[in-house]
Amino acid sequence: MPAPTQKNILPWLKTQTFGRRMVYEKCIPSSNRSVLELAGTGEAEGLLIVAESQTAGRGRQQRSWFSPPDKNLYFSLLLRPVVPPARLPELALLMALGLRKGILALLPDLPIGLKWPNDLWIDGRKISGILCENEQHPRYGLQVVVGIGLNVNCSKDDFPPELQEIASSLEIASGAPLDRAHLLAEILNCLEEYYQRWQQANDLLPFLPEWESADILKGKNITITQPTKTITGTALGLAPDGRLRMQLENDTETLISCGDTAFQ
Repeated sequence: MPAPTQKNILPWLKTQTFGRRMVYEKCIPSSNRSVLELAGTGEAEGLLIVAESQTAGRGRQQRSWFSPPDKNLYFSLLLRPVVPPARLPELALLMALGLRKGILALLPDLPIGLKWPNDLWIDGRKISGILCENEQHPRYGLQVVVGIGLNVNCSKDDFPPELQEIASSLEIASGAPLDRAHLLAEILNCLEEYYQRWQQANDLLPFLPEWESADILKGKNITITQPTKTITGTALGLAPDGRLRMQLENDTETLISCGDTAFQ
């Protein structure tokens, strides 16, 4: 299978900016960190950094991300969105939708579920992680980096024992390895389309029906763990700003903006 280099993704790439400027690395500490460093030199929106492996890959809440070489996709995009800063938390959910759509372009029958706030799951196991970071540069303004790790061609034995029952990959789910270059191009095509639509909208409302069609939490009894408290109730779906709507045990409703989610 060809490596996900710019030359190899071009035959399928239909974007205007996403991936048109690409840096491919065999091994770096973190693709997010590298994008932020280049953003500070004035790089344009759409800059893509792809790494075959990362020595300091991170998920949400500073967790490490399992990054075996030459198997999966680890990449980060530079965005310069023209939206109020209050809308930035919507981006992680939007990117999850675009990532899912890109995978389905090649594997249309795969039962990919969405787990708030931005995880993709198949058959009760996680296949991807998304980390969005932003900073205000004194010269170039708002800079957002979207980092995505997607398990593509891992077998079950490739995962460490502690992940084998909670993580999966597209190869495990589909039964065959995928062309990572083709897959990356389809993902970029969808991410750009969703990103452009999102900037023309006022919130996530136009995307909520699609999220709801794949939501694995809605209607389930869930527990949200936050740094200072734990919240238990029934997931009701998403609010237009991306927060999770919950019905609590005392029958009141609340909106949750962050936290780790466990469900039954």
